[in-house]
Amino acid sequence: MKFLVLMMVACIGQRNAPECSADVACEFGSVCVEGACTVVGCSTSSQCGMEQFCSEGRCSDGCAEADDCYPGDTCDVEAASCVSGACQDTRRDCGFKEFCNSVSGECYEAGGYYCHPCNDDFDCGGNGNYCTGYGYCGVTCESDADCPSGFNCYPFSDINGNVQFYQCFTYCQLYENYESDAGSKAEMPVVQPHLPTSPEIEASP
Repeated sequence: MKFLVLMMVACIGQRNAPECSADVACEFGSVCVEGACTVVGCSTSSQCGMEQFCSEGRCSDGCAEADDCYPGDTCDVEAASCVSGACQDTRRDCGFKEFCNSVSGECYEAGGYYCHPCNDDFDCGGNGNYCTGYGYCGVTCESDADCPSGFNCYPFSDINGNVQFYQCFTYCQLYENYESDAGSKAEMPVVQPHLPTSPEIEASP
């Protein structure tokens, strides 16, 4: 009998347990009201998540216009669904180390010496490319537009702070399996890049 009473108390406790709290959040589009997740009404699609649109005061899956979809995708209005579209911008629409071909609308692999491992400048193919000393090649550039997605055109300066050249460069070790080998790692050259602590801090030339 005691066992049955305990079971009933446990079941009641589970049934009355709050659905949400200060530590347990509700899904996007809902708010916690007295321990229960309550759907919030919408007036515009901007109040809904990606690939959702506002319909009759509620967020519904799909789209009503391109702005409801992820960048680069379009909206099939009749089907109310997002469709992968042609790329328009290298940085916004393409993956790491890719360029956007605005004519074909397709992203393509940059190839070449971007993030190519190196010990000296000869490993980087010449033509203004340099071994940065971080173990990877830089590729000559004049602006960010010359670089594939994930790269910026950084100035490299001498020990006096004078800019010597610009290279497409990034933190390659964050994107590729990079294991430094003390026996083969290149020494840090005199010329070094001014890499910002975050992408927003330093603008390209």
